[in-house]
Amino acid sequence: MKKRIIGATLLIVVCALLISNVVGVFLFRSREMSAARENLQELLILMDSQSEITDPQGVAAQFTQAAPGKRLTIIDTDGTVLADTEANPEELEDHSSRPEVEQAALTGWGEASRHSETLGTTMLYVAKRFADGMVGRASMPLSSIDSLAVSGITGFVLASLAGLALALVLSRRLANRVVAPLSAVSQALQGVLDGTGAPGLEGYQADDELRPILRYIDKLMERLGGYIQSITAERDKVSLILECMDEGLILLDTEGRVLAINRAARTLFGIPQGEEDGALLLTRSRRLREAIEQSGKEHTCVVVDVDALDDNARSLRLFVSPVSGRQYEGQTVGTSILISDVTQLKKAEGIRSEFTANVSHELKTPLTSIKGFTDMLSSGMVASAEDQKRFITLIGVEVDRLIDLINDILKLSELESVAIEQSRDSSPVLQSARETAELLAPAAQSAGVSLSVTGEEASAALPQSRLKELLVNLMENGIKYNEPGGSVSVHVACREDRAVITVSDTGIGIPPEAQSRVFERFYRVDKGRARKNGGTGLGLAIVKHIVQLYGGTVTLESELGKGSVFTVSLPLARK
Repeated sequence: MKKRIIGATLLIVVCALLISNVVGVFLFRSREMSAARENLQELLILMDSQSEITDPQGVAAQFTQAAPGKRLTIIDTDGTVLADTEANPEELEDHSSRPEVEQAALTGWGEASRHSETLGTTMLYVAKRFADGMVGRASMPLSSIDSLAVSGITGFVLASLAGLALALVLSRRLANRVVAPLSAVSQALQGVLDGTGAPGLEGYQADDELRPILRYIDKLMERLGGYIQSITAERDKVSLILECMDEGLILLDTEGRVLAINRAARTLFGIPQGEEDGALLLTRSRRLREAIEQSGKEHTCVVVDVDALDDNARSLRLFVSPVSGRQYEGQTVGTSILISDVTQLKKAEGIRSEFTANVSHELKTPLTSIKGFTDMLSSGMVASAEDQKRFITLIGVEVDRLIDLINDILKLSELESVAIEQSRDSSPVLQSARETAELLAPAAQSAGVSLSVTGEEASAALPQSRLKELLVNLMENGIKYNEPGGSVSVHVACREDRAVITVSDTGIGIPPEAQSRVFERFYRVDKGRARKNGGTGLGLAIVKHIVQLYGGTVTLESELGKGSVFTVSLPLARK
């Protein structure tokens, strides 16, 4: 805009100077012509006043002395040239037909400008009728007048250049002054758009022409700033939600190309940042492609489960919904896909199904035995009192085993039904271990296994009932899966802010391939020995759940034929 203002100003100035110069030169030349005409007229009047009867030769001589450089011609009434200061009169033709001569003979004065054949230049002619009827004609070359005009043009040009330079300086100042308010408004608007705030426009409020405009602009910027802040906050909120949500979200256009994809969706589909290729995404899953087509045709949400497209073997549940009348960054949205990672849900369903099958199997075994024994007793097949007593004893063993199994299932269900507790209870670990050892002493003595408890007292942050249940399962397993003459050792120690319980035995040990599964429900390393000893297969699962419930950890180290070491770490109780 500044360039246009300066250019327009300079163009106006140039045109004005050009017009003024042309008019000035014309007026200057006209003035010089008038001055020359008056000079010639004065000379002719002077020559006419010399005598009543004109002496051509004498007048010519006086004229030459009075006006060197000018020409005088004396013409008789019949047109004959009597005297001439620049040529031989006898060689000159009749001048009666000259316009200035004719006009002077009729009116007393005559004037003309034309090329002179005698002198070979353009001349200004002024003629006067003398008192005796003769015509005196004075002339001078127009080149002298033109030279004066040319010298005047030089002055005009120099003055014009000076004026043009001044106009350039003033036009730049004017352009800066005109553009300054607009620049301030532009900066203010840019500040609003950038969110840095708008600079004040008070410096331009005094201009009467700008005051209404700036007042409207101030109001506009205030509203615009509010709108931008609101839109920015809403955009940041939506972006934060989309980026922080664990569920993936993908927006597709009507052709199936990806318009937007959040961080979770990129992670779930294994798509690197900046490589959201819609065609590649859809062609890698036929079920997803079919679900999108079905959703578009039926105008309803379609739920489909697919495997993740990365190497983590995850299961995904996709909610494919059609979208109509919505746009994203100027492009029409056709489909939205909400993706949820249901891997853990699938695993939980599998564990639940496996648990149900295992419970059914474990309950069926003692019930089948009890049913068989009772059928044999009721049918009279067992006649002797000794056999009847033995069968009744076996029924009692199976009932006890069934009760233990049900109690363990209930304990495990109770542990799974609550979230991780921040218990305010505290339990003396060493004391609880010694009491548990006393409780299991008869079973250890019966199995020929020695049982010992050592270490320092520590107070763990969990109820004593839970702690004893944990210790019973670990120590009882050490006794059950041991050899006569073996040992089970319990050691309690404090390490930083943890109570560490180490239960080690010299039993049969656990093979490496089974160590990662011993904490699963109903998993038994030696099924025959477990059933013989009355194990339910839930003891270590209960231990794991108790430890997790109270923020602890449990680890296993075992070597086949040399025994096992279980290490439990629990948080200390707050004092």
